[in-house]
Amino acid sequence: MLEDLKRLFKGNNFLGQIILINAGVFLIVNLVSSIFLKGNERLIQEWIGLPALLGEAITVPWTFFTYMFSHGSLWHLIFNMYLLFWFGRIFGSMMGEKRLIGLYFLSGLAGGLLYFLVFNVLFLGGEPVGGMILIGASGAIMGIVIAAGARFPDYVLNLFLLGAVPLKYVALAIFIISTLLDFNVNMGGKIAHIGGAAMGYFYVRGLNNGKDYAMSFMEWIDKALDMFKQKPKLRVVPNDHRKSSGGAARQKTRTSSASKSDEDQAKTDAILDKISKSGYENLTREEKDFLFKLSNKP
Repeated sequence: MLEDLKRLFKGNNFLGQIILINAGVFLIVNLVSSIFLKGNERLIQEWIGLPALLGEAITVPWTFFTYMFSHGSLWHLIFNMYLLFWFGRIFGSMMGEKRLIGLYFLSGLAGGLLYFLVFNVLFLGGEPVGGMILIGASGAIMGIVIAAGARFPDYVLNLFLLGAVPLKYVALAIFIISTLLDFNVNMGGKIAHIGGAAMGYFYVRGLNNGKDYAMSFMEWIDKALDMFKQKPKLRVVPNDHRKSSGGAARQKTRTSSASKSDEDQAKTDAILDKISKSGYENLTREEKDFLFKLSNKP
């Protein structure tokens, strides 16, 4: 089992990694609170949950990220991970898992920021909102749900008792039921849902205009991580004829790789257009295999 977990984190299965991290955080919080804090998990949640007020949040700035990996109950965790599994698998298989994790973070940040802004405005208006914290991956997941429904509206899901239902209606129903109904219950979490859903929708609008914010975010993360990596030592190499020949060969290889990348992009665009018009189920086996291989490229 340990080897399976190592392979999961070394590979590009970002969906599995996100689910595993959420489950792991929930387990650790509950174990630590049960053993050392007499079951008072609130003491830990105050360090990983996002506070509502500016004065509290500036002392724990990391909570803008950590809140989206923590949950208050087992049912909360199971429901969120179930949604993430199904909609994340659809989105990741079509768009690639690197975009999936980028959108997860962007939607989570959008949900947290909207929650933060709304409650600070309420506080300035005289509402007693001090001591409130936000936990849960719902905002991040809602962004993926809405993005999947907006990007692949005619993708068909076969639902129990309902039969074949287009993805856009399933995504809209989940948003309405989990967010808009009985808004006074868990208002902070539902505000985060709205922020995450807005990010998912505008992300797809950006894609339609040639802007991929999820990939831009992941490229920024990669650059930030590269700053902490040890750089290899420089080595002087004589510039002889053989090296020049080798350089020409490498240039030819790079040109060939670029051409192949353009072909893959054109084929991907054609397949996505076909999905949008007739649904994923109408793809050929070759087209499905191509999308699967593409989504698992590093």
